[in-house]
Amino acid sequence: MLEFRPVRLDDQDFAKTVICSSGCHGADYSFANLYIWRHAYEPEIAFIGERMIIRMPKYGYIFAYPKGSGDVKPIIDELLEDAHSRDQKLIMRGLTPKTLEEFEPVYGDRFTIEENREDADYIYTVEKLRDLRGRKLSSKRNHIKHFERNGEWEFKLIENGEDIDSARAFVAEFYKEKGDPDLVKEADAIEQMFENYEALGFFGGLLYQNGEPVAFTAATQLDQLTMDVHFEKALPGVEGAYTMINREFVRAISEKFPDVEYINREEDMGLEGLRKAKESYHPDVLLMKYTAYEK
Repeated sequence: MLEFRPVRLDDQDFAKTVICSSGCHGADYSFANLYIWRHAYEPEIAFIGERMIIRMPKYGYIFAYPKGSGDVKPIIDELLEDAHSRDQKLIMRGLTPKTLEEFEPVYGDRFTIEENREDADYIYTVEKLRDLRGRKLSSKRNHIKHFERNGEWEFKLIENGEDIDSARAFVAEFYKEKGDPDLVKEADAIEQMFENYEALGFFGGLLYQNGEPVAFTAATQLDQLTMDVHFEKALPGVEGAYTMINREFVRAISEKFPDVEYINREEDMGLEGLRKAKESYHPDVLLMKYTAYEK
């Protein structure tokens, strides 16, 4: 019988080992995401051998595809048995082209596979976002010029408690008078990040213009080659702030983590404006996600 429980901070080391062995750059493989969003989504976790299993009972008893190494068939058989014991059919989210390669030959005839375009991760090379070369990114360079014309600026890494306090104050200003329930959840996730900033290995920064913070961002290292940007926020009306903090942060990542080659800027959630913004950087990889529904 599978034994699920709430996610704990001390799950991190083993979870990261499992995630790295999956050989996948997907943001939903991030332990930091799993932990800081736990209040919003209430995930439960179980470990079997070298695999990690996550379920979302709050959302209709949905599982994430088992992450890790080793034979996945006994684990999926157990998930099927568990779902059937509750008179439900098995649903698994978060499959990628790589995990489909091991799943479909064994279970393809028992499941319907659906593409989830809104969950696809946008992945870029460090070089592209750091240097913004070429005609396709000329508009980004123009945004930066506009930002630079509007006053003195500085990008500062978040490296100590005082920096975290400054970032907290910026986030409070950003979310002020916003009543959207999804933004309330996001604000809680950001607070969980601040409370566990060092423990979860966050790397972040603030962008200042004329001495005032105008943008904030934070990431964790997903695997040896990939950084996952969890948050990027800029005050409305500050022209070029998003473009500038994106570039400066990737430059900082390139210096601090020289082995990192890719930046995962996560999904667009089906939001038209966010999709347009992410597509405007011309991703090098659009990592598609899939859901498997038992027939």
